[in-house]
Amino acid sequence: MTKREKTILFFLLTFILLLRLYHMNVGPVEIEESWRQADTASIARNFAGYDFHPFHPNLNYDGTFPNIPALEIQVTTYLIAILYKVFGYHYFLARAVPIAFFLISALYLYLLARLYLGWNGAAYSLLIYGILPINLYYSRAIMPESAALMFWIGGFYYFNRWIIKQNNSRGCQRNNHRNHRNNGNHRNDDVNDRDYGDLRSKYGLLILSSFFLALAIMTKPPVIFIGIPMMYLCFKYYGRKWLKMRVFWIYGFITAALPACYYYFSTAAAEYKFTLGITRNIIFKQAITAFYSPEALYFFTVNLPRALGISGLLLCLAGIFFLQEKQKVFLVWFIAMILEAILIVSEIRAFYYLIFLMVPCCLLAGNLLARAASGPVGKIAGVVLVLLLMKESYDLVKPMFTINTVMAQQVNVVKQLTDQDDLLVVGSLDPCMLDLTDRRGWRYNLRLYAATPKDPTQELDDYIARGAKYFVPIQGKIYGDLDERLLSYIEGEYPKIEVVQGYPIYVLK
Repeated sequence: MTKREKTILFFLLTFILLLRLYHMNVGPVEIEESWRQADTASIARNFAGYDFHPFHPNLNYDGTFPNIPALEIQVTTYLIAILYKVFGYHYFLARAVPIAFFLISALYLYLLARLYLGWNGAAYSLLIYGILPINLYYSRAIMPESAALMFWIGGFYYFNRWIIKQNNSRGCQRNNHRNHRNNGNHRNDDVNDRDYGDLRSKYGLLILSSFFLALAIMTKPPVIFIGIPMMYLCFKYYGRKWLKMRVFWIYGFITAALPACYYYFSTAAAEYKFTLGITRNIIFKQAITAFYSPEALYFFTVNLPRALGISGLLLCLAGIFFLQEKQKVFLVWFIAMILEAILIVSEIRAFYYLIFLMVPCCLLAGNLLARAASGPVGKIAGVVLVLLLMKESYDLVKPMFTINTVMAQQVNVVKQLTDQDDLLVVGSLDPCMLDLTDRRGWRYNLRLYAATPKDPTQELDDYIARGAKYFVPIQGKIYGDLDERLLSYIEGEYPKIEVVQGYPIYVLK
């Protein structure tokens, strides 16, 4: 890199960092996916305060410890826990970890784009990556998405570097062979892995790629669709001969075996396996048909413009038609993530699952802007489009930062009336209240587990027998209790404390 390029890169990364400092010390009480952030934050807190074993994540909302579910590898939460142990419990530390991961992922995106788009296209891709609405919010959310992005993009970058260097080595080797023939020095070489360069000198990049991608799959399994553009590169450079090359089979086996071993271990150690049911009963059974459902079509219609912005979406789609031959790997990557959206996101329908599709979208849009900005008029147009996307991102993201005032008030009430060791039953699916108050307990009337009594009154008696001391409805409401029959039952059976009007707590024992 030239000094000028390094300066521009530093400026862009600094700008991306500054955009993410808003609400740094705010807990998971924003209205956007607060429940998912509460999950992550509680695991980190429990690592630091209860069990520091990296493979023993504990949740707050299924009773007393130990409370270990079958989950993805907890890189983000464990790093947060280390910071908690050193500096104390502060939410800005919890947000600093995903922001750091995202910045490194942005650097890898730049380096990857630079291989195919040049530094100008890489700079535009990086800028778009930093300002897209979905990235602007979720890159600083207390969630594992930023770590998955870093491992994912980094692993693909190292694979690209390795295979490009191997191809260059093949070209040099052909030239050497040609020189030998011209000089009359003929020799017969076996067709094996050595025909494609000195692999031993290039194993470092491949090992890094395998390690990063294995961690990416352990962090977020849907990233496994990266295998499609990787196979495209293998066919592009080696044709069908790559299927006979041992190095690719070893690489694929190690990359897949590490996550398989981890998930087997995690399942064996878990006390609660409900997350496996999500994969088995939702994704596997409905992967093909979910995309055609009215719910999925509505989800994509609403959330794709919300993730990219209308201007970002148009830039991405237009960018498809401006790719050169060597850049088509990004189109294949884009198609692979569209397939991931169809097979997985269609049924899960979680907004933040779209974040992986955004990566090839940024590369397509960045290449388009770089090619359009070749002249003075194009440069002005590029600046205008970027500013338009920034304004659109601001308008889309601003509502996501809205504080859930009901939850914030409920947290204050619970902290005032209960002790940290008190076990609570909460009338909500949302685990935020337990995380924000650093309490443990159960979520009521959900029927998630076979061992839980189906009758709500028996369910509450079971929690009381297991040590529950207080029942906490969220602003006097119970999840699923539309006719308020359960609330009336609790009102008649247990003493009520109401220091703030509309936020009662019931004493169970």
